[in-house]
Amino acid sequence: MGPKTEGSIDLTGGPVWHARALWRRVHLWKPFRKNVENFLASWPVHSRELLLIGPSAGWCLPEKFLRGFSIVHAMDPDPFAAVLFRLNHPRARIGAWQRADFFVEGDAFLNRHPGAAVLFCNVLGQRRYVNRDIESVENEMRQIKLRLRGRDWASFHDLLSGFGEASSEIKVLKSALDQATLLSSLDLSGEWLDHLTGNVFARSQTRQIIPWRFAPGRVHLVEAGYVNA
Repeated sequence: MGPKTEGSIDLTGGPVWHARALWRRVHLWKPFRKNVENFLASWPVHSRELLLIGPSAGWCLPEKFLRGFSIVHAMDPDPFAAVLFRLNHPRARIGAWQRADFFVEGDAFLNRHPGAAVLFCNVLGQRRYVNRDIESVENEMRQIKLRLRGRDWASFHDLLSGFGEASSEIKVLKSALDQATLLSSLDLSGEWLDHLTGNVFARSQTRQIIPWRFAPGRVHLVEAGYVNA
């Protein structure tokens, strides 16, 4: 989970973010972490080499999943991420760690590891905070599936976020739903921020919606899915 900013406040990177995440992962985030673990366990990935995109310190990544790979490489722009990730996951076999933005240097990173599977770690939904051009972000999201053609890849990412309360139960969808229908199906209402990730997966693809109690009174609806080569 790489960095995003709101004004001068760093929301998912830097020491303040990591201090909050350290507490929240044990308390608020426990159901979400378990659901992410179950989602990743269901991914029939074939490669034994994994590229993590935007993992931050790995606050929500399961150790068991990471240990299933012979080597794990990562790309994240946060200067604190690599050290903290290794502290959180000391038994994972960490290879190359590149401090960079996937949307700037990602193709070279992918080309260095042509047979590796790819996991986007709740990072795609933050792109709108870096690139303020909505059409550009939506196009970047559509291009993901094309850039990773021929690979096993998966992503869990913010789809919508807002204020309210939601069950931690996963909702499995056989295809994408429009925002109003999705919120209604989860008994949610009010204004929600669109994270512009609605086109990461093909519209007809099965995906999971994982409610994440991100902070007291704030919920993120995280979309999770995978594509196999």
